[in-house]
Amino acid sequence: MPKLKLQTTLFAVGPAALCGLALSLSACAPTLNLGNVIDTTPSPAKAGPLLVGQTWAISGQLAGESVSKTLAVPRLTEVQNGSGTLSLRDQVAAAQVPSAGYEYVSYTNNDQLKQVHFVWNVAAAGGIDRYECLTSDTGSLPLVGVLTLQRQGDATTARGTCSATPTNPPPAPASK
Repeated sequence: MPKLKLQTTLFAVGPAALCGLALSLSACAPTLNLGNVIDTTPSPAKAGPLLVGQTWAISGQLAGESVSKTLAVPRLTEVQNGSGTLSLRDQVAAAQVPSAGYEYVSYTNNDQLKQVHFVWNVAAAGGIDRYECLTSDTGSLPLVGVLTLQRQGDATTARGTCSATPTNPPPAPASK
């Protein structure tokens, strides 16, 4: 009868406890397969189709004129509902004092919406022109969306179409 009780106790304790009791350490140790090499190279940060180090060529048509711009993704930081190249604080500061050098790329990722947003300002006669290319279909390239132009001091917004394509797609994974 005591033997049966001991077996019941061992069964209830389980294999994890047996390893802790050092009954069979070699059976509990992870197996190392030297034939597989683990790639420890850090991957660039990624948010949707955006990858740190990429540049994107944005082109579009707006009021019968061609628009083009190349925007970089030097870093990605957390912003509301996603990631962007500037923090939320930097975006607010730039909105208060518009400048011609302002550029912003972001990826929104929430339950209802996945979109990439490209924004840039250009110096123009009478102030700053703000261009935005907003793409909602992030599943295939080129990204296609709506291009808007807001001129400083003008209440009207011009609308057109835009597309965005990475000019330096990420390299293929190294073969092992």
